[in-house]
Amino acid sequence: MSHRISKKRAKMLREQELELQQMQKEGKPLPKSRRQKKLEMMRKRQEGFLTRMINRVYKTGGKLPEHLQEDET
Repeated sequence: MSHRISKKRAKMLREQELELQQMQKEGKPLPKSRRQKKLEMMRKRQEGFLTRMINRVYKTGGKLPEHLQEDET
């Protein structure tokens, strides 16, 4: 089943696409999607959690658990 859109909406979408292409040609960063923003926030959050845990281990004079140690291979 096809989805029909109005001429007005089609024109608006085309203008947005042209605008994004122009930004890409000029080398400007493109706007990020909601999904990508959520992913980036989650990555920062996880990195912060791991950093805090590693700092806590080092402050107490202990060693990192095996599953957190980086392999040198």
